[in-house]
Amino acid sequence: MPSYHNAAAARAAAYGGGPRRSSRSERRHERPETATCATRSLLAMVLFLTALAQRFHRHRVRLTPVGISGALLVVAIIFFALYPRA
Repeated sequence: MPSYHNAAAARAAAYGGGPRRSSRSERRHERPETATCATRSLLAMVLFLTALAQRFHRHRVRLTPVGISGALLVVAIIFFALYPRA
């Protein structure tokens, strides 16, 4: 619409002279998202193994996937803790 004027965009352009990022922010956006994908994959595996464990009737067989999923959950939490923050 030609009559629409975005005041916030005009203030942003006047304030900063265009879209700029700080060096820290640029490094964060240039970095591949492999850590996020790996963490999501680990959490998906935890959910899968937990759901799989519910299908077994024997207690010992049920504990094996739950134990593996617990170990994967700990690894995912460590990934979250070590992931750099912006």
